[in-house]
Amino acid sequence: MRISRISIVLAIIAPAVAHAQINQIFGALHSAQYAVTEVKNLMPQQDSAQQQAQQAQQQRIDYLKQHPPCNANCPLDAEDKQKYEAMQHRDQQQAQQQLDAAQKIAGICPDLVNTKYNRAEQFIRCRNNGMSEEQEMTYVGGFPVLAQAYLSSMVQDVYEDNVTDPRRGKAITDYYLSCAQRGTPCARPKW
Repeated sequence: MRISRISIVLAIIAPAVAHAQINQIFGALHSAQYAVTEVKNLMPQQDSAQQQAQQAQQQRIDYLKQHPPCNANCPLDAEDKQKYEAMQHRDQQQAQQQLDAAQKIAGICPDLVNTKYNRAEQFIRCRNNGMSEEQEMTYVGGFPVLAQAYLSSMVQDVYEDNVTDPRRGKAITDYYLSCAQRGTPCARPKW
Protein backbone atom coordinates (compact mmCIF):
# COMPACT_ATOMS: atom_id res chain seq x y z
CA MET A 1 0.00 0.00 0.00
CA ARG A 2 2.83 2.33 0.88
CA ILE A 3 4.61 1.74 -2.44
CA SER A 4 1.50 2.54 -4.41
CA ARG A 5 1.05 5.89 -2.59
CA ILE A 6 4.66 6.84 -3.28
CA SER A 7 4.20 5.79 -6.91
CA ILE A 8 1.09 7.94 -7.22
CA VAL A 9 2.83 10.96 -5.63
CA LEU A 10 5.85 10.48 -7.92
CA ALA A 11 3.61 10.11 -10.94
CA ILE A 12 1.96 13.43 -10.07
CA ILE A 13 5.18 15.32 -9.23
CA ALA A 14 7.48 13.89 -11.97
CA PRO A 15 5.94 15.79 -14.93
CA ALA A 16 6.14 19.11 -13.06
CA VAL A 17 9.79 18.52 -12.12
CA ALA A 18 10.66 17.42 -15.65
CA HIS A 19 8.87 20.46 -17.08
CA ALA A 20 10.82 22.81 -14.78
CA GLN A 21 14.13 21.22 -15.75
CA ILE A 22 13.31 21.40 -19.46
CA ASN A 23 12.40 25.09 -19.09
CA GLN A 24 15.78 25.72 -17.45
CA ILE A 25 17.55 23.92 -20.28
CA PHE A 26 15.63 25.89 -22.91
CA GLY A 27 16.38 29.10 -21.02
CA ALA A 28 20.09 28.31 -20.95
CA LEU A 29 20.06 27.50 -24.69
CA HIS A 30 18.24 30.75 -25.43
CA SER A 31 20.76 32.72 -23.35
CA ALA A 32 23.67 31.07 -25.14
CA GLN A 33 22.14 31.82 -28.55
CA TYR A 34 21.56 35.43 -27.52
CA ALA A 35 25.15 35.78 -26.30
CA VAL A 36 26.55 34.39 -29.56
CA THR A 37 24.34 36.75 -31.57
CA GLU A 38 25.46 39.75 -29.49
CA VAL A 39 29.13 38.84 -29.89
CA LYS A 40 28.69 38.59 -33.65
CA ASN A 41 26.96 41.98 -33.70
CA LEU A 42 29.70 43.59 -31.60
CA MET A 43 32.58 42.31 -33.71
CA PRO A 44 34.07 45.27 -35.59
CA GLN A 45 33.11 45.49 -39.21
CA GLN A 46 35.99 46.06 -41.62
CA ASP A 47 35.62 49.09 -43.80
CA SER A 48 35.71 48.73 -47.55
CA ALA A 49 39.20 50.21 -47.93
CA GLN A 50 40.66 47.62 -45.58
CA GLN A 51 38.79 44.85 -47.39
CA GLN A 52 40.10 46.10 -50.74
CA ALA A 53 43.65 46.16 -49.40
CA GLN A 54 43.26 42.60 -48.12
CA GLN A 55 41.82 41.49 -51.45
CA ALA A 56 44.70 43.09 -53.34
CA GLN A 57 47.20 41.40 -51.03
CA GLN A 58 45.45 38.06 -51.51
CA GLN A 59 45.50 38.53 -55.29
CA ARG A 60 49.26 39.12 -55.14
CA ILE A 61 49.73 35.97 -53.06
CA ASP A 62 47.54 33.95 -55.42
CA TYR A 63 49.43 35.30 -58.42
CA LEU A 64 52.78 34.39 -56.90
CA LYS A 65 51.51 30.89 -56.09
CA GLN A 66 50.47 30.37 -59.72
CA HIS A 67 53.55 32.07 -61.14
CA PRO A 68 56.58 31.31 -59.01
CA PRO A 69 59.39 33.84 -59.30
CA CYS A 70 62.06 33.13 -61.85
CA ASN A 71 65.39 34.69 -62.74
CA ALA A 72 65.74 38.14 -64.33
CA ASN A 73 65.59 36.66 -67.83
CA CYS A 74 62.16 35.14 -67.30
CA PRO A 75 59.87 36.38 -70.09
CA LEU A 76 56.31 37.37 -69.27
CA ASP A 77 53.54 36.25 -71.53
CA ALA A 78 50.99 38.86 -72.64
CA GLU A 79 48.41 37.87 -70.02
CA ASP A 80 50.96 37.96 -67.18
CA LYS A 81 52.32 41.28 -68.36
CA GLN A 82 48.82 42.75 -68.46
CA LYS A 83 48.03 41.46 -64.96
CA TYR A 84 51.34 42.79 -63.64
CA GLU A 85 50.76 46.23 -65.14
CA ALA A 86 47.20 46.28 -63.78
CA MET A 87 48.49 45.35 -60.33
CA GLN A 88 51.12 48.10 -60.48
CA HIS A 89 48.55 50.62 -61.65
CA ARG A 90 46.16 49.66 -58.84
CA ASP A 91 48.98 49.92 -56.27
CA GLN A 92 49.97 53.34 -57.61
CA GLN A 93 46.36 54.52 -57.47
CA GLN A 94 46.00 53.26 -53.92
CA ALA A 95 49.23 54.98 -52.87
CA GLN A 96 48.08 58.21 -54.50
CA GLN A 97 44.73 58.00 -52.70
CA GLN A 98 46.51 57.52 -49.38
CA LEU A 99 48.79 60.47 -50.11
CA ASP A 100 45.82 62.66 -51.10
CA ALA A 101 43.98 61.69 -47.91
CA ALA A 102 47.08 62.47 -45.83
CA GLN A 103 47.42 65.89 -47.45
CA LYS A 104 43.74 66.58 -46.82
CA ILE A 105 44.19 65.73 -43.13
CA ALA A 106 47.28 67.95 -42.95
CA GLY A 107 45.06 70.79 -44.17
CA ILE A 108 42.75 70.26 -41.20
CA CYS A 109 45.60 70.59 -38.69
CA PRO A 110 48.58 72.56 -40.03
CA ASP A 111 50.62 71.52 -36.96
CA LEU A 112 51.03 68.10 -38.62
CA VAL A 113 53.42 69.63 -41.13
CA ASN A 114 54.97 72.31 -38.92
CA THR A 115 58.68 71.45 -38.86
CA LYS A 116 59.38 73.36 -35.66
CA TYR A 117 57.65 70.51 -33.78
CA ASN A 118 58.89 66.94 -33.57
CA ARG A 119 56.62 64.22 -34.97
CA ALA A 120 54.95 63.10 -31.72
CA GLU A 121 54.50 66.71 -30.66
CA GLN A 122 52.68 67.32 -33.95
CA PHE A 123 50.34 64.42 -33.17
CA ILE A 124 49.75 65.67 -29.61
CA ARG A 125 49.03 69.24 -30.74
CA CYS A 126 46.53 68.05 -33.35
CA ARG A 127 44.91 65.72 -30.82
CA ASN A 128 44.53 68.69 -28.48
CA ASN A 129 42.91 70.64 -31.34
CA GLY A 130 40.22 67.95 -31.70
CA MET A 131 41.66 65.65 -34.34
CA SER A 132 40.64 62.01 -33.93
CA GLU A 133 42.97 59.05 -33.81
CA GLU A 134 41.46 57.80 -37.06
CA GLN A 135 42.26 61.10 -38.79
CA GLU A 136 45.85 60.99 -37.57
CA MET A 137 46.16 57.39 -38.75
CA THR A 138 44.92 58.51 -42.17
CA TYR A 139 47.73 61.08 -42.19
CA VAL A 140 50.23 58.35 -41.24
CA GLY A 141 48.96 56.31 -44.24
CA GLY A 142 50.64 58.82 -46.56
CA PHE A 143 54.12 57.80 -45.36
CA PRO A 144 56.27 54.90 -46.62
CA VAL A 145 55.22 51.54 -45.16
CA LEU A 146 58.20 51.15 -42.82
CA ALA A 147 57.68 54.60 -41.35
CA GLN A 148 53.95 53.89 -40.94
CA ALA A 149 54.69 51.19 -38.37
CA TYR A 150 56.56 53.54 -36.04
CA LEU A 151 54.33 56.56 -36.67
CA SER A 152 51.14 54.60 -36.04
CA SER A 153 52.65 53.39 -32.76
CA MET A 154 53.29 57.02 -31.80
CA VAL A 155 49.69 57.99 -32.58
CA GLN A 156 48.40 54.98 -30.69
CA ASP A 157 50.53 55.87 -27.66
CA VAL A 158 49.32 59.47 -27.67
CA TYR A 159 45.67 58.42 -27.67
CA GLU A 160 45.81 55.32 -25.46
CA ASP A 161 47.95 57.00 -22.80
CA ASN A 162 46.00 60.26 -23.10
CA VAL A 163 49.14 62.31 -23.69
CA THR A 164 48.13 65.98 -23.93
CA ASP A 165 51.37 67.77 -23.02
CA PRO A 166 53.26 68.59 -26.24
CA ARG A 167 56.55 68.67 -24.28
CA ARG A 168 56.25 64.88 -23.89
CA GLY A 169 56.47 64.56 -27.66
CA LYS A 170 60.27 64.71 -27.73
CA ALA A 171 60.64 61.65 -25.52
CA ILE A 172 58.10 59.71 -27.61
CA THR A 173 59.72 60.75 -30.90
CA ASP A 174 63.23 59.96 -29.66
CA TYR A 175 62.13 56.52 -28.43
CA TYR A 176 60.55 55.47 -31.72
CA LEU A 177 63.28 57.08 -33.79
CA SER A 178 65.91 55.00 -31.98
CA CYS A 179 63.89 51.84 -32.65
CA ALA A 180 63.57 52.78 -36.33
CA GLN A 181 67.29 53.43 -36.63
CA ARG A 182 68.03 50.03 -35.08
CA GLY A 183 65.40 48.47 -37.32
CA THR A 184 63.74 46.75 -34.37
CA PRO A 185 60.18 46.72 -33.08
CA CYS A 186 59.53 48.83 -30.00
CA ALA A 187 58.02 47.58 -26.77
CA ARG A 188 55.17 49.91 -25.95
CA PRO A 189 56.01 51.95 -22.84
CA LYS A 190 53.47 53.78 -20.70
CA TRP A 191 53.84 57.52 -21.32
